Amino acid sequence: MSAIGPIELIRLRVRDLEAAKTFYGNTLKLSLVAADTQMAIFDTGQAKLVLEQGTPAPSSAIELGFTVASLEAAVAAAIAAEVKILAAPATEAWGGRVAAIADPDGNRLSLIQYP
Repeated sequence: MSAIGPIELIRLRVRDLEAAKTFYGNTLKLSLVAADTQMAIFDTGQAKLVLEQGTPAPSSAIELGFTVASLEAAVAAAIAAEVKILAAPATEAWGGRVAAIADPDGNRLSLIQYP
């Protein structure tokens, strides 16, 4: 097999597409690229995030990581939006800072501030 390229898209099945669209679009401020009654595609700046109406995987099976410029500001915005905080900001051994929030289906979203 030849070398593969970067990840093009991530597909995430969600119970409530409208709630997920609101969360990823309004709360996380991702740009909606396309949508219909069964799916929505958001631009993350690198890979596309495809939300598809369906039965979600167990929340422990999914974790998405998002880069943030200021971890404290991102966590404060999440708290203001009443997003569930799964892990408070912490400094990792490699020097970066990480916190975690949950999307409406309970999927873990890491917020990562690189050193």
